[in-house]
Formats: sequence, structure tokens, C-alpha cells
Amino acid sequence: MLNINKIENNLGVSPFQKNGVGLYIHTPAGLSHRQVSIPIPNATATWAKTNQKLVLIWLLILIGNLNLKAQETLTLDTIFNRIAKSNPALKMYDQKAKSEDAQTEGAKAWKAPMFGVGTFMMPYNNFAQAANMRDGSFMLTAEQAIPNKSNLNANQDYLAAQSAITLFAKAENFNQLKAFARMYFYEALVEQKKLNYIQKNIDVLSNLKKLAEIRYTYNKAGLSQIYSLEAKMASLKNTQSSATANIKINKIRLNVLMNRPANTDFILNTPLTYDGNLVKDVDQRIAERSNIKQYDAMLKSNVLASKIIATETKPEFNVAFNHMIAYNNIMPNQFSLMVGVGIPLVPWAAKGYKSKLKANQLESLAIQQEKADLINNLTGEILAQQQRLNNLKLELENFEQKIIPSLQKSYEVMLLSYQENKEEINNVLDSWIEINNSELEYLELLNTYYQTYTAYEKNLER
Repeated sequence: MLNINKIENNLGVSPFQKNGVGLYIHTPAGLSHRQVSIPIPNATATWAKTNQKLVLIWLLILIGNLNLKAQETLTLDTIFNRIAKSNPALKMYDQKAKSEDAQTEGAKAWKAPMFGVGTFMMPYNNFAQAANMRDGSFMLTAEQAIPNKSNLNANQDYLAAQSAITLFAKAENFNQLKAFARMYFYEALVEQKKLNYIQKNIDVLSNLKKLAEIRYTYNKAGLSQIYSLEAKMASLKNTQSSATANIKINKIRLNVLMNRPANTDFILNTPLTYDGNLVKDVDQRIAERSNIKQYDAMLKSNVLASKIIATETKPEFNVAFNHMIAYNNIMPNQFSLMVGVGIPLVPWAAKGYKSKLKANQLESLAIQQEKADLINNLTGEILAQQQRLNNLKLELENFEQKIIPSLQKSYEVMLLSYQENKEEINNVLDSWIEINNSELEYLELLNTYYQTYTAYEKNLER
């Protein structure tokens, strides 16, 4: 911290003297006859003292407004829960699963019966003859296909398995949304941490600028140093503005994931720690992922589809009833009742279901290979991310425990020497730049850690 009294003593400046208007610095004749006035708000204090009731009312109004506008505090788990309840993409999967379950209710339905009307064995000139000489009949027909029971059962089992695939797809999509939420959440937290560093550095530069202005008053510093400090402060304020905007952007993205008004403000409340909770049994965690279970559900669905195809080898029955009403009064009415059966075992019919079974088996093999490839890639990525997280943790701890504290001590020593007129301000600035660059590098490393951790959690589906 800057010791103003010490600087004044080193410069040969008399202590501050107070009068009714402000503080005056009187310089000895050997240095300068210029005078610096630092006003003190005595008039404001006097007004506040005489208008205590009015001040109290305004304070109560201000506190009331702050309570009305109190921001909501959200943790990462709270955001996950709201995404699960409100995100429209996840609701879509729920409706799709209900649709598939609804199809199961009619899985054992028979085909609709066929009805028809027409003529039976009627000559073309039939109505040109006398009524008692007419041939043929007016025919009514009804036909019903009787499906194989095993086919109906297999079809029902197949349809019942489809909603499970959809729900596993929903869980995988939720895992993707959680990864986005983690990324936005941690980016905002790192930007908040950056704001703290920036404000601290602005305060440091502000104090250095005040010190340079005091020295300039006594011809101990140049205007270029003051302008250089102003430029650095302005640059930091640009960075501050950018960090503030990034926080707002990430909050908007989180609000969109939670399906609520995008401009809703809230406070992020999760501490930044390096306890990554790395798992040991990677294979077990991968086996519990929803997309792995989705592959298992798809394989089960293919097995059930094969059972449906296998039922095509079994016979299906058909019943037809025909009723004939004769066109003359001499011939009696007639009917016919026929029962048909399909024989799918003949060679020209067997080719159909045999090719379907073969195609289904090959598709199952493809799914198994795709699952094995995913497991292999996930295993490699998770183990590599664990190694990366451990290394990043060591680097971050090194920054926190050694690099930044050492640079801070170096800066304090340099500042003390400057206060004692033993160092130039440019050397102090160089020391500050080292700290600033190290802090920015630390923040970049911190952001890399949490982005890696986000990808790690996504691969584990936690």
C-alpha cells in the first residue's frame, strides 16, 4: 500500500494543514511555491446533519427498492434441475416416448374385415330375359384375416421397447445440456474472478497515479508517467467492460437453457475448487452412460424385430363368407364359406424373411461395433482428461502458492523503494506488469481447467 506520509517526508513536504475549506499542502521555498487544494465535503456533512429525517426516509426507500430487486442466487445443481424440468428439447422426448407407448396399446389389433357386394355367374344379357329365366345371383361377401398369435405378441414386445430408446436419447441430450450449462457457468465465474483482479489493479494504478501527481507537483515526476498510468487504467477498464459483458452473455445462455426470460439476472453461487472428484473405475462409469444403454436398447429392439420376422414362417389364416341371392324365383339362395391358410415355407416366399433376418443380424453387428468404438474412445478421452486435470491442478497451485505471491512481494519491495526515492516509477510499472500478466495467465489456466473438467464430466455423464 502507498504510504503518503512517508512520501511527503521523503520529499520534504510539511504535514497537511487543515482550515475550514479543505486541506493545504505547503511546500518549502526550496522546492516550489505551488499549492495543492484537496476539498473536504464539510458542507455536505452539515446538510446531512440538519436534515436527518429526510436522509433517513431516503435510506428506507433505497433499502426497500433493494429488497424488491433482490437477485436470485443459483447453484449449478439448481440450474441442472431447472433445465430438466423446463427445457423444451427434453419435453419433446417425453411426448415422443408417450407416443410410442400409445402404439403398444394397439399392437395386438387385427386387420379390419373386408365387405363387398357384386354379382355371381350372371350373363351379360341377363336382365333382357324374363324374371323367371334369369341366371346368376346378387352376392354379398365378408372376409377376415386371422393373424398368428405369436406375431401379435412379438409386435407388441417390439413396440414396447421403442420408448426405452427414446428415453435414453433424452438422457444423453440432457447430458449435452448439462455440459453447456457447466461451460457457461464456469466461464461466468472465472470472469467474475477476473473482475476482482482488474479492480485491484485499477486501484493500484490509481494510487500510483496519485503518487506521480504529487511528485510532479514537486518536479519529481514527468507528465509522461502520469499519462502512461492513465492509459493503462483505461486499458484495464476496457478489459473490465469486456468481462462484465461476458458474464451477462453467459447468464443469458443459462436462462435460455432453463427456458425463462433471457435477461433475468441472478447471482452465481458455486465456489471454484480443484477437487475434480476423479473416478477410479472408468469402465463402470462408461457402462452406466445413457448412450451406451441406448445401444443396448437398440440391440434388444433388433432381437425383438428378428422375432417378428421369424413369425413370418408360421401360417396365417383367412376366413371368407359369401351369400348369393338368385335373380329368379326358381333357383334357391346360396352361400359359400372358405378358410384359407398361407404357407410361407415355399422357396419363393422364404427368400423374403430370410433376407430380412440376415439384414437384421448385420445391423446388430454394426451397432455392436459402434458401441465398442464409443467405449474405446471414451476410455481414452477420460484417462487423458484425468491426467490433464491433475497437471492443471499442480500448475494452478504453483501460481497461487509461489508465482503470484513472489511477484507480489517483488512489487511491494519495488514500491517501497520508489516511496523512498530509490527507484523510478517505470521499474514499479514493470513489476506491476509482471503481476498483471501472471494473474491473466492464471485466469486463462483456470478457465482451461474448468473447460477440461466440463468435458470430463460430460464423458462420465455426471
